[in-house]
Amino acid sequence: MASSLPMRSWSCLRSAVRGIYQLQGPSRSLSSISLTTKYTPKPEPKELPKNLPPHFYSQLPHRMRPDMVKPKMKIKPAPPSTLNACPDPVAAVTEKQLAVLDPTGERRQLFDYRRNPRSAKVGDILRVTFKSGDPFSGVCLNIRQRGIDTAFLLRNELTRVPVEMWIKVFSPNVQSVEIVQRTEKRKRRARIYYMRQPKHDIGSVENIVQNYLKQKSAVSGQS
Repeated sequence: MASSLPMRSWSCLRSAVRGIYQLQGPSRSLSSISLTTKYTPKPEPKELPKNLPPHFYSQLPHRMRPDMVKPKMKIKPAPPSTLNACPDPVAAVTEKQLAVLDPTGERRQLFDYRRNPRSAKVGDILRVTFKSGDPFSGVCLNIRQRGIDTAFLLRNELTRVPVEMWIKVFSPNVQSVEIVQRTEKRKRRARIYYMRQPKHDIGSVENIVQNYLKQKSAVSGQS
C-alpha cells in the first residue's frame, strides 16, 4: 500500500501539468500546426439611400456625390500605322544614309559586283585617299558586303613588314578609292587569305602604284 502512494502522486502531478499546458493554449510543435485558407468574396459597395438631403453631400466623397457630373474622357484615335507606307524600315534608313554619304552613287557601283561588271574585285590593287592622313594602297583580300557597313581589306608591305587595313567604303574620312591594277583573272574564292603565305605573297605594291600615278599625271597633263 505504501509503495503505491508515490506512483499515484506522480500520475496526479503529470495530469496537473498537462492541464496547465492545455489552458495556456495549443501546442507550438510543427506537427500540430495546420493552415487552412478560405475564400472571402469582396463585399459589394453599399448603395446610397435614395432622396438623400443635399446638406449631407459634403460628408460623402467627391466621386460618390449624386450632384457630381462625371467628365467625359476624350478618347483619341490610334495613330496611323506606318507599316503600309514603309514595309521595310531598315532598308529605308539604309537608303537615306547612303543618299547622304554617297549622293552620286559612285562608291556603291564600285563595289556592286552583281550589277556592275567593272566593279572592284578581290585580287585588285586599290589605292585609298583619306581626308586626314596618308593614302594607303594594297591588294584587296576581302570585300564584305553589309549595306552601309560595306568594307574591304587591303594588304601591303611597308618597310618589309606586312600590313593589313580594313577600310569602310562609305566612311566620311575616305576621300576616294581608285583601282590601280586589276587582277589578271578572276579569283575563284571570295576571300583570298592564302596570299598571306610567302608562296603567294606579292610583297610591296609601291612600284605599281608609282607607275599608275605617273601615267595618271601624264594623261591629265596631256588633256
